[in-house]
Amino acid sequence: MVRVAGLGMQTIVTYRYGLSSAMDAYTTVWLVVTTLAQLFAGGLEAGVIPVYARTRVKGKEEASRLFSTLLNLLIIILLLFTAVLFKFRNQLIIIGGPGLQKSDPDAVPIGIALAPYLLPVLIFMTLNSFMECLLNAEGQFGWPAYAGILVPIGTAMGALIGGRSGTDASRVIWLCIGQVGGLVLQLIVIVIRAHQAKFIYRPILDLKNPAVKAVVLATGVPLFSALMAQLAPLLDQVFTSNVGHVGSVSALSYANKLNSVFTGVIFSSVARAALPYLSSQAAIKDMKSFKETLRLYIWGLAIGLMVLSAAVIVLAEPVIQFLWEHGSFNHQATLNTTWLLMGLAVGMTPTAIAFFTSRAFSALGKTRVLLYMTIINVILNAIFDYYFGILWGPIGITLATSAYYFCSMIILLITLSHMIGPLNLLTPPRELLGVIWKLGMGDYYIQWVTWREENLSVQNFPYAIRKNMVRASIMLVVLWAGAIGTIYNAMYTVRIAFGSIVILLLMRYPYILLMTWIALDALIGSTVPLLSIFQGGNLLSGLAAPTLFLLFLVPVKPAFKRMPTLGFLLAYLMWVFLSIGFSEIGIQQFLTLWLVYVANVSIGVLVINLVKTEKLMNGIIDGILLQLTFVSGYGIYDWFVTKNTGFYDTNITWLYRTGSVYNAPPTLAFMLSVALALALYRCLTVKSWQGRILAILATLTMLIAFILTFARGPFVSFAVSLVVFIFFLPSRGARAILLAGIAAVSAVGAIIAAVFNVPILSRFLNNDITTLNGRTYLWQALLDHFDPTHLLGEGLNASDQLLIRLQVGVGRGVIGTAPHNIFIGTLYDHGIIGVTLVTLMLIAIPWNLIKAMLKTTPEHRLILAVALAAYINIIMQAFEVTVVWNQAVGAYVWMILSLPFAYYWDTVKNQSSKENQEVSELETIPRIEAISQPKQEQLSHV
Repeated sequence: MVRVAGLGMQTIVTYRYGLSSAMDAYTTVWLVVTTLAQLFAGGLEAGVIPVYARTRVKGKEEASRLFSTLLNLLIIILLLFTAVLFKFRNQLIIIGGPGLQKSDPDAVPIGIALAPYLLPVLIFMTLNSFMECLLNAEGQFGWPAYAGILVPIGTAMGALIGGRSGTDASRVIWLCIGQVGGLVLQLIVIVIRAHQAKFIYRPILDLKNPAVKAVVLATGVPLFSALMAQLAPLLDQVFTSNVGHVGSVSALSYANKLNSVFTGVIFSSVARAALPYLSSQAAIKDMKSFKETLRLYIWGLAIGLMVLSAAVIVLAEPVIQFLWEHGSFNHQATLNTTWLLMGLAVGMTPTAIAFFTSRAFSALGKTRVLLYMTIINVILNAIFDYYFGILWGPIGITLATSAYYFCSMIILLITLSHMIGPLNLLTPPRELLGVIWKLGMGDYYIQWVTWREENLSVQNFPYAIRKNMVRASIMLVVLWAGAIGTIYNAMYTVRIAFGSIVILLLMRYPYILLMTWIALDALIGSTVPLLSIFQGGNLLSGLAAPTLFLLFLVPVKPAFKRMPTLGFLLAYLMWVFLSIGFSEIGIQQFLTLWLVYVANVSIGVLVINLVKTEKLMNGIIDGILLQLTFVSGYGIYDWFVTKNTGFYDTNITWLYRTGSVYNAPPTLAFMLSVALALALYRCLTVKSWQGRILAILATLTMLIAFILTFARGPFVSFAVSLVVFIFFLPSRGARAILLAGIAAVSAVGAIIAAVFNVPILSRFLNNDITTLNGRTYLWQALLDHFDPTHLLGEGLNASDQLLIRLQVGVGRGVIGTAPHNIFIGTLYDHGIIGVTLVTLMLIAIPWNLIKAMLKTTPEHRLILAVALAAYINIIMQAFEVTVVWNQAVGAYVWMILSLPFAYYWDTVKNQSSKENQEVSELETIPRIEAISQPKQEQLSHV
């Protein structure tokens, strides 16, 4: 009923407004607002119903207090959140349709004007969903469901009353008023039904109620799931605004709504009918019946929707002409919407099967799979939208939706078959065979079965032949894909073919993947002529792809519990992703940088999960030190011989500062200052004297290269980190050895500096120290252009682009084109929320490290001290450089920070506990004997 009423409302809306800039603006803001409302609704549905059901058992008084508290708390949160959105209403149109500024500039001011009229939709939609949840928990389903029909009725009335005359913006405002009015009427009806159901409201706010805390905790994961699920249509709209034209956004909205009329009823009805059967069969572990039920519904959906899909593709244009080609909706609008509807119709069948299969996972209780699948869907949707949108424009966006649902269907079915065994989906269900008999087609089916058994039976094809046939099929598919790819770009196809083999090997051996990151990351993209082989060749993509895929195959949640910093980093990156549509660097470069940042999260997760033995941990450490020794050695060679990877100081003109493979002294200094504590750790822990000599030589090489950067900030941060590292050493002997070594190296360094006139500390006397080498001018320029009303900021690397345009300089030309401050750069790029998430991430690192130091073994405390020393260098240098985000540095940094949280240290702790227990037993037994012996002597004397 609601969908039919919605179709009627859509007919009136298209008649009044057609495809226009005003409707593009309305659709863009409306989708953002309703996405937020559905996000709240999804979290509330999962969190409120089970907690309220448990509380209701305790009595009406407890249920009333919980209901009233949750309602009051929700109203307060919604009012505050809506106020924030109103303050940043200019950003709503940018979030929902960033490309409109170019493709449909007239829509932007209209969207800003419509925002205040659409924001109440968020409040009333969320409140309606909350009340529906509670009524459903009481077994009330009729009224809440039928009350939803008032929303399309109210919207249609608003269009009829105010859509006749006036400007485009004023006419669409009536559409907004009608929708809000419909939502208010729906809320009134729901409140009346709640009163009849004996809901008692009280003006209280019992935040100490344990049930309130349980609701908040229960909504966490479902809220994230709802966010991922709601991002798909928002991404479609974002990409459509970039590749479409005037009216494309509203045409996509019309096509989606018409498609939902065909599919929504079928999907929801079939899922609602089948879920109880699947759940009961899963509960008693009757997998045979479970598979039969699954196969029956999948066959039914496939047959019905293939017919429906073909009918929609053939009849799309006449159906849209009949329904909507009236008034403002002209024939060109019909054609635009028709093509989009046909693109969606292609994916009807895989969408239905994927939707239904997800309910099978719910029946089995495997909801975590659905969470991972939702994340994969968002990533696939973004990738397909980007490439298909470039190729075919708005129609490509709808085809991308069909493509990612097809991939989702395949992944879900394969995963389900691995969990419960073969599904035998190619075997028709018994019910379908009964229908075939009733239609008089049984003889044909028997002939087909007989022919299949005689010619296609498994017995006729031994396992070896079937295996070869599968291989041959895969080879043919790959050959076909390669032939098509060769036509478009032969060289690129060869790269993909070779790279896919490498990616599979690296996924099969993830530890080798980590070692490959160590060996190549610092060299990729280097402009040093010696390392030109590492320029281009998609090496970075070849490393990032398997690393990201493994993020879905290894345990992520335990790794985040062990190192919560990774969770903050991922949350920050998800916030960064929201700026993809309006980033100045373009979508392709944005995705490249963003995926590399996400790969850093995956690297941390892999280190935690894979490093389970001392040998594996030492392999990671030795690999990092070996690579940085090479980098340092090249930097020393450059300082003495070539002098082409760094630059001369601006004040001491003859002072050359080496940059090694990074071509930047600050980057080299940052990396070495972070890793030197790790080198000292290896000097203290290596067991053989040969290994100790090598570790000392590596440390000295890194230290010399570090000094030759003449970087003031890193010198200070390294000195502070060294003091902290020595302070947290577990034994006095280690402290004494390290202090003696540092004193000796310092003395030798001072003598060499005096003899060869090397001004190690002379740069601290430069007159630019008050402005931090001109950095304060860059910060002032960014703060002057910062707009706090831009909630998402200006986009990834927008601060770099701004400084490139401004060419900030004092006296000696341009100071720099990077923000040289993580916090100010993030504030400009990603707004107040972005810099808040980065701050929380940086606070979480020392908190977790120091907390772990309180109860651990001396060996573990030593590696924790290494990570703490690395963190001090990171946080102190965060105020003058942003190289922690540098691709050539990030992998090493997150490996070093993740090492203290690896599973290996659980083994060390267990062994230490066992040894302490054995020692205490050995100490206790002799003590008993010593006490008992004198007692015996006393008895003998008596």
